[in-house]
Amino acid sequence: MGKKYIPVLLYIDDKGQKTPKYIKAGIDGEWLRVKKATDSRRMASLIAGAVGIRYNCVVDIYGEHREIYLFDENDKWFVETGEYES
Repeated sequence: MGKKYIPVLLYIDDKGQKTPKYIKAGIDGEWLRVKKATDSRRMASLIAGAVGIRYNCVVDIYGEHREIYLFDENDKWFVETGEYES
């Protein structure tokens, strides 16, 4: 198992708090809307073997809402995958 680094569009408030709004992770590389992001905390990815700020996100994937984990690893964003990154 591994991780895939992806582009993320963020909202950053006046206190510096980050909130993901869109991720580029669709089947054809399209932007997917983050409906809501909750429970951000420093946590390890047990699948990808990395540590960062983990966001529980609900994304709209072709009209269906799915919950995913999105990780901020020192301003490099990734999602867990079933494939190894080389």
